[in-house]
Amino acid sequence: MASPKNQGQANDHSGSSPGNNQGHGRGDHDPDHDHDNDNGHGHSDHDHDAPCYCRGTLILTGRGEVRVEDLAIGDMVVTISGEAKPIKWIGRRSYAGEFIAGNRAVLPIMVRAGALAPDIPTRDLWVSPRHAFFLDGVLVPAEHLLNSQTILQAEAVDQVEYFHLEFEAQEVILAEGTPAESYVECDNRQGFHNAHEFATLYPDDKRAPFGYRLPLLEPGMAELAAIRDKLFDRAAALGYVTTSDPGLHLVVDGTIVAAQSVADGCHIFRLDAAANEVWLASRCGVPAELQPLSSDRRCLGVCVEQLVLRDDHLRIAISHSHPSLCEGFYEDEEGARRWTTGMGRIPQCFLGVFAGSLTIEVHSLPSLPRYLLQPQIAAIPKDFARSLVSQERAA
Repeated sequence: MASPKNQGQANDHSGSSPGNNQGHGRGDHDPDHDHDNDNGHGHSDHDHDAPCYCRGTLILTGRGEVRVEDLAIGDMVVTISGEAKPIKWIGRRSYAGEFIAGNRAVLPIMVRAGALAPDIPTRDLWVSPRHAFFLDGVLVPAEHLLNSQTILQAEAVDQVEYFHLEFEAQEVILAEGTPAESYVECDNRQGFHNAHEFATLYPDDKRAPFGYRLPLLEPGMAELAAIRDKLFDRAAALGYVTTSDPGLHLVVDGTIVAAQSVADGCHIFRLDAAANEVWLASRCGVPAELQPLSSDRRCLGVCVEQLVLRDDHLRIAISHSHPSLCEGFYEDEEGARRWTTGMGRIPQCFLGVFAGSLTIEVHSLPSLPRYLLQPQIAAIPKDFARSLVSQERAA
């Protein structure tokens, strides 16, 4: 699926660089203040079109693999065609973590080693969400490849530095052995903190924005679904296991209670005594990451149609549409169902009616086609950002 033998050209629109041979060094770059117009949950005008490589990424050059932050203007970078091209400009951008907390348009994405194909990437590869890879002859932004297994987004960072490489024309280069886009100028250069450098270096460069030459996939496209299906298969081959079983159980006053029986979407639970607090607990997952074509980014547990509480004298049926189903539940959908978040509480107003033992039936509709057996976390590498010591030295 991802092969350096495929030939093509790609592009990119954001990044960062510590310096170059033109005298643009690191000393004037303070990551703690490079948050531009972003705040804790805000989005600047450039957040959605800022494809970049993270600090530490190895780029294949004429002299071997070099960390992206150590590259300079004029360095020869090997393209997917095998020809080396000189770097025209290096864009850079960085963020202090406090200014991008919860901002999925900026938080970096990790592609695990081997996630795309055997030895591709050769090491874990970290990029910005809109950074595109060259897969099956098309460009696919990393944010559309998230699968909760081998391709993950960081939940938080202390700091992130982004770098991007521009050539005379758009190119596909090799980052950690992975075909990936170079920077493409499409009216987004101002998204970099050192954008002024380009005008200083190339005052006569009047090129119009040159856009994409290769197809760029977006959500909903059939080609994207096919690529995502291959990535699920690849994750399985690497040992990442999923299940279609949501693992529904109850947590009753802090104790786990398993179902006595399960049939036709109905889980039946027996409680030997009255309960003060009962939760519907299950695995959960994000459909946009676990289904080929979904764009739903909610974390969903089970899809409830009806709850029934009963004993020998009383039976209470609670529809999915009942307004009291709120803690740990999403809004009712289309008058047909209501999803839990993975922990949905049965309202005390119904439980309090029963003074002794009771039976709880959970009638559910088909849930997600896959859930993770072992949830994954994108661990931030040690060399991801400059340490405070290195920042002080640069100053």
